[in-house]
Amino acid sequence: MEANWTEKHKPKSLQSMAGQGKAASEILQWLKNWKKCQALMISGQPGVGKTLLVELAAKELGLAVAELNASDERTPGMMATFLQAAKSQQLFGKGKVMVIDEADGISGRTDRGAASAIVELIKSSSYPVIIIANDAYDQKLRLVRQHCHMIKLGKVPSPSIAKYLREVCEQEGIEAEEAALKSLARWANGDMRSALGDLQLIAKGKAKLSEADLESLGFREREAGIFEIMPPLMHSGSPNAARNAIRSSDKDSDEILLWIENNLAEEFRNPQELAEAFEIISAADIFRKRVSKQQNWRMKAYMADLMACISAVGDVEARRHRWVQYRAPARMEMLGRSKAERANMDSAASKIGEKLHCSKRIVKRDYLPFLKLIAKNHKKAKGELAAFFGLDEDETKVI
Repeated sequence: MEANWTEKHKPKSLQSMAGQGKAASEILQWLKNWKKCQALMISGQPGVGKTLLVELAAKELGLAVAELNASDERTPGMMATFLQAAKSQQLFGKGKVMVIDEADGISGRTDRGAASAIVELIKSSSYPVIIIANDAYDQKLRLVRQHCHMIKLGKVPSPSIAKYLREVCEQEGIEAEEAALKSLARWANGDMRSALGDLQLIAKGKAKLSEADLESLGFREREAGIFEIMPPLMHSGSPNAARNAIRSSDKDSDEILLWIENNLAEEFRNPQELAEAFEIISAADIFRKRVSKQQNWRMKAYMADLMACISAVGDVEARRHRWVQYRAPARMEMLGRSKAERANMDSAASKIGEKLHCSKRIVKRDYLPFLKLIAKNHKKAKGELAAFFGLDEDETKVI
């Protein structure tokens, strides 16, 4: 069986990592200057080299790597063992690095307390702790982020991917057309791993590779996350590029509007430019309202066109060279924080409604206030009500 090229041609040192030189230097420096009770969180889209960078940095410093994959199935004992390993002394070598990979893979329902356990690990570990996630701003990681230094990896640039693919072809004895390698690199959209996988797929059994060989792959469509589309929306200088970014996003345009509105003051430091940007967003919001009131979905297109115009407001060049940490809208953060509470409320109302033969809406409006009053005034009432309605521990908190 042929070896997987992503493993076979994996970089052996930080210097050979394509397109991530700055991040590699930051990770290395952080490890050298690590202070207890602080972790490092590395984020970025799949395939940009997050885990590999940590492994290579540890290797360069002579550190062992102890890894826990947060998206795997876990038992209570696994985290306890990992915590113990973080406290125990290393008998041989210079030390180790505690790595939690795919941290945003923890499930809010089945992994209650997982974020708290990670924070406990950060505070008690005798070794550096590195958290790896695709989306560092996932709500499940809110508690963990407070204890982390953040490094976000960007997409691997297409020229860097093409150069690396060329080197792989040379090692495999494949004569590849430059146009074919450039197309592969462009289609990968910053994902080195998928580019290498595509190359292996189309190069199998071939000594020469042309652009025509790429037809079997088709064009890979990717959904762009919010942190990928915000820069072109805010300072690309091209409404067309901004409009394409909106279309490529996996987010609804209503949500994108909230993100833009929440970050305008950070992006536009000039009061006149800020006022102009708010005028555009106000007009876009008018169309958003017309969509909901009139159910006229064609208005969505006008709304997107107006949002795209933000990209060309004022001194685009100055904004492009200024780093902004985009923050989630306050309303969304509030909804994220209360998501579990609302889920428990709905679940409890559903069970109560079954017993009382009414809807969840009626339960919340007419019955819950009285049930809360009864539970408050009688010590044993809460337990008895929970047993009668079949509520679990979380649902009982509703009353």
